[in-house]
Amino acid sequence: MGTCQSACHNPCGCGGETGLLPAPIWESSRPDEAIANLLDHYRLGEILGEGSFGVVSACQEIVSGNEYAVKLVDKVESPLADIKREAQMMAMFNHPNIVKCYGVFYDTCFVCIVMSKFDGGDIVTALQERTKLRSCFADYDLVQVKRQMALAIEYLHLQGVVHRDIKGDNFLLDRPALTDPKCQVVLADFGTACSLEPGERLSQACGTKSFWSPEFYSLFYTQKVDIWAMGVICYGLLTGRFPFKGEIQTRTKEVVLPAHAHPDCVELIQSMLRKAEAERADATTLLKHRWLDGTRKRPFVRADSVESFTSVEGGAEFFEEAVDQGVKRRRHSLLDRMQMEHQSKDRPYRLLNHEAREFAQSDRHGRTWHYKWLPRNEMRKHQSMRRFAAPARPASPSTVPGVELPLFAQFLSEYNIKTAAFGSGKAKPLAALAQEVETGASRLMLDAAEHKKLVRVKDVVVLKLVDDKERLLIEVEEHFSDGRVRATGRLPGSKKETHENLRQTARRILEETLNLEPAMVKLDLAGAEYQHQELDSPSFPGLRTVYRKEVVSGHVSTKDPKRREQFLGSGWRATERGGSRMLRWITEEEAGSMQLEEVEGNNNAPSVSSSLVLAPIGLKEPELRQYLEKLQVDVSAYGRDGAKSLKEFSEELIKGEVRLGKGENGEGCVVSEVVNLCIKNSQKDEVLLQVKQVGPGDFVSDKLLLPCASRRPDENIFLVVKRILRRSLHINPNAVCLDTNVTLLQEYRSSVAYPGLNFVERENVITATIDNPDIPEESEG
Repeated sequence: MGTCQSACHNPCGCGGETGLLPAPIWESSRPDEAIANLLDHYRLGEILGEGSFGVVSACQEIVSGNEYAVKLVDKVESPLADIKREAQMMAMFNHPNIVKCYGVFYDTCFVCIVMSKFDGGDIVTALQERTKLRSCFADYDLVQVKRQMALAIEYLHLQGVVHRDIKGDNFLLDRPALTDPKCQVVLADFGTACSLEPGERLSQACGTKSFWSPEFYSLFYTQKVDIWAMGVICYGLLTGRFPFKGEIQTRTKEVVLPAHAHPDCVELIQSMLRKAEAERADATTLLKHRWLDGTRKRPFVRADSVESFTSVEGGAEFFEEAVDQGVKRRRHSLLDRMQMEHQSKDRPYRLLNHEAREFAQSDRHGRTWHYKWLPRNEMRKHQSMRRFAAPARPASPSTVPGVELPLFAQFLSEYNIKTAAFGSGKAKPLAALAQEVETGASRLMLDAAEHKKLVRVKDVVVLKLVDDKERLLIEVEEHFSDGRVRATGRLPGSKKETHENLRQTARRILEETLNLEPAMVKLDLAGAEYQHQELDSPSFPGLRTVYRKEVVSGHVSTKDPKRREQFLGSGWRATERGGSRMLRWITEEEAGSMQLEEVEGNNNAPSVSSSLVLAPIGLKEPELRQYLEKLQVDVSAYGRDGAKSLKEFSEELIKGEVRLGKGENGEGCVVSEVVNLCIKNSQKDEVLLQVKQVGPGDFVSDKLLLPCASRRPDENIFLVVKRILRRSLHINPNAVCLDTNVTLLQEYRSSVAYPGLNFVERENVITATIDNPDIPEESEG
């Protein structure tokens, strides 16, 4: 490599040597190897920023200790081909005002681009800090900033590349002080960038509309759209506002700059915001302009000549685009899984907090929760716990607002699942799918390894049993109670109920499905293997079904002559709920000829970094407004007099903190549902309680609480409990037995927070006990 890297602080460019070799790209045919590549080289740190296409995290190179950033581009929001194009393009760029790429890794759910780390935020952040002072930047103080922006754009255009999303958020700074003459500015985020041949025009809609030029709105444009966008940024740096609001103003409104701006600065900005593309300056011309060419000395500026932002008329204030809360949570969840995967390869023994008398769990936001086993009578001593100590009557099912089908159908349509075919022929109706989700019979999850792919997920436990002769037990026929007979040829197994752990499901299969006494079978629960199988679902056309299999090996043996004759001959018939199964022992050669997937295994075993995640839910602000108006709710009441704003309401829905429903008489209501987990020690009269919470700053809470979490509308309550165990407590869900008798506390009341809607507050209390811990962790994805 040469002497000049991206840390060069020359604001006007660099004439020294630059690295000529492209950044290395690592891609593996196996996703788990790709994950290991990234985390074998770098340690992930705090989240630096998020955008519509991905998240940027700090990272440290393990060998050198050098600090970098890694952009993890989300495969759900962007097609893989587009992400690869961005990664390959960044790997070839080499300019002091273009963010430097040091390597690309292809993970199951992300494409990871390691690049230079900049600690000064971005141009929008700097502008917002200035806005708080109610004054604008002096025009000459930003000459070096504008020159560096122009240098970056010129470099791209000379490479035959158009960026198409030039905006303040995408110009990073090496220090917060934007007016510092040594402040380095680099262009980042090339998710929309593409090559452009001479004479070619583009027609794709992309980027951010606030920065679109007239020809961008016409979808017939060239590289000059980048120049226009830079002009919008420069206008904002002087005024704190956008020059135009919407397409009509972009096409017709003349640019008016504040009186305090220098005439040369005004001329420069106007040359970038010419309506006619042919009259608009190019990047090279901008760099030759007398305001940027470096020949002009800094003029004296009187303090009283600099106007405030409020004195300039224009469009909306400059702002950083907010990231969808559901998308944000999904990405953070996947990042956590990546790190958990790398921190411990010994999966069966990773979630071991059930063995500790007290422990603490922290998150990436600087919050820490402290847990401790305490005598059960402590619950009655604390006001916050008394409602759980008293008996409560379960609410009648008719009083519990369920899934609202129109909203459910709208959710499915966002992932191209057409529900019109549901309920026709062999297909089940939409209500059947909604009931499956609510009861936990299946889950709707997002496959984060692909672009906007929603799947129906069913959890299954399969037993791989052998006898003393090393023969394998298979099911060959299934006889139904109505007389139908179906050839199967598979290993025995069953759906895993939401309240069951692996041991409980395996025991149920032995007793009910196989009619075997558990004492005859030694199961290797700790060595369970995990497999995925994806199939079309005739019950719900267009919605693929993923079967997540836990395959448990076991050995069947008995010294009892009668049982040996019954179960260890050639096979037997097992009865279950009016039907029966024919079971047969087969040799290793016979098993090989049948090509049983669970015997041969596959490469789809889900690690902690599985690509299946909870799908985004809720309604965005415009859809929420329409929904409330259909219910004849006065939306003008929101955002005042103690009511939540529609934006806040929407964020709660997307996070799953509340959900919308309808009461018995069809009236609209908001449901807030919490699941509380009361874990008992079977040997002592103790329960696990949260005893303390510490947050950023000086926040400390000593309130005694049960571990809890909000229930999403697409989540069964026992699945919420398993989420609490895994994520909040770091306890193996397979090490816990859940009690199916659920206590429900429920209250209907009005709330000033949600005008025009009834408020339903529900609290579920689920009791659990610690089971034998020598079993593997449940797969989260």
